[in-house]
Amino acid sequence: HTHTHTMKVISIASLVVLASSASAFMPSTAPLRTCVALDAKHANNKAAKKANHDRPRKSRPSDINRKPTNYPTWESPPEYTISEN
Repeated sequence: HTHTHTMKVISIASLVVLASSASAFMPSTAPLRTCVALDAKHANNKAAKKANHDRPRKSRPSDINRKPTNYPTWESPPEYTISEN
């Protein structure tokens, strides 16, 4: 008699745990707010606009007509060297 009673208690407890864990995966039913529009057409360039305002301008002709720097070419050394021993 105690064995069947224990099995009933365990099955009811497992059913309650299963039902409570299944509710965690259900989507919440939040009320819909139709008065709020979240459709932004253009991004607002706030920080970029301020940084662009403060950047240095090329006002001198030597800055405007400057050629790109000519860095020396770099050849990477061989990864493996074969030595005869």
